[in-house]
Amino acid sequence: MSATRSTKQLTSLFQSLRIGSGPSSSSAVASSSKSTRCFSTTRASSKAPAASSSDQSQRSASYPFSSAALIPDVPAFVSTKKDIAPPPEPRTIFDAVMPRVHSDLRARYDPGNRLTKLFDRKSPERIPPGSVLIVESWTSPLKTNFSTFSGVLIAVRRRGVSTSFVLRNLVQKLGVEMRFNLYSPLLKDVRVIQKAEAGKNDKSGKLRRTRRAKLYYLRKDDRRLAGIGNVIKQQRLQEEKKAQEMAKRRGGRR
Repeated sequence: MSATRSTKQLTSLFQSLRIGSGPSSSSAVASSSKSTRCFSTTRASSKAPAASSSDQSQRSASYPFSSAALIPDVPAFVSTKKDIAPPPEPRTIFDAVMPRVHSDLRARYDPGNRLTKLFDRKSPERIPPGSVLIVESWTSPLKTNFSTFSGVLIAVRRRGVSTSFVLRNLVQKLGVEMRFNLYSPLLKDVRVIQKAEAGKNDKSGKLRRTRRAKLYYLRKDDRRLAGIGNVIKQQRLQEEKKAQEMAKRRGGRR
């Protein structure tokens, strides 16, 4: 009898539970779950455009090395008044340091800008390769004595303040080359004996214009440099004659 009573009580309890969990309760649970889902989706949808707009504003400037880099845009200049130009771009301190140093060095070692014009590529007074030059350089920093070297200009290295040029000549049947720095404090003067400006059909006896900027091929054939000594001797004789004539004129005036 006790077993039957317990079974009856259990069945009644199960029936009451089934009645309590009817369609109304299930619909309430479903509606509550739907409402929570709708609320979450609306919040996500409201956040999505804000996030996308912020990402677009941050990633508007393209970075070629990484697609994940965030680079904000620089705001454009908008003036409230008319006819006002935008401000110039900021310059760093290091932009104008080396040009100032180079200009100071050039003004110190070439005050008249004469040597710069002789070796500038765009200058009308430029010395073409193959010309004959005489270079006077000081032998000591005291600048008491100087030495001279004459030869053919075979190469020019244009590097701003570090510009240099090479002369080649025959000394005792031996080819000798000398490189001079244009803005060196030991360089006294550069004199042009004869420029290589003659054309192909020019028969005046002047030096012919070369097609190359570097005449290193003269190292293999020094016979072309044999006639340079005569040109230099003629130039020196002309200078001596001019000096004698000037001395005579000064003596006659006295």
